[in-house]
Amino acid sequence: MKVLEVKSISKADGYIYYINRYKATAVIEYLSKQESFPFTFSIEYSPLGGKTVGLADVPSTLDYPLLPVRKALKAFVLQLESEDKLP
Repeated sequence: MKVLEVKSISKADGYIYYINRYKATAVIEYLSKQESFPFTFSIEYSPLGGKTVGLADVPSTLDYPLLPVRKALKAFVLQLESEDKLP
């Protein structure tokens, strides 16, 4: 299972300054087929500099276990954030 890209990223308005919420579309590849789906995620910044990624709206209808998909998406989102590619 591999995350190919996260596209159409848009930042949602929020009132808490240390939590950023986003909507996006993920493109993943598993078992020799590609699938894309919309999802939402948030990045919460702790006072000590840590970052926590939360995922929502990941479809449970994928023909693949959700735990590896969620783990790969979180790692990909953290990589995008560290490279300053998020809006």
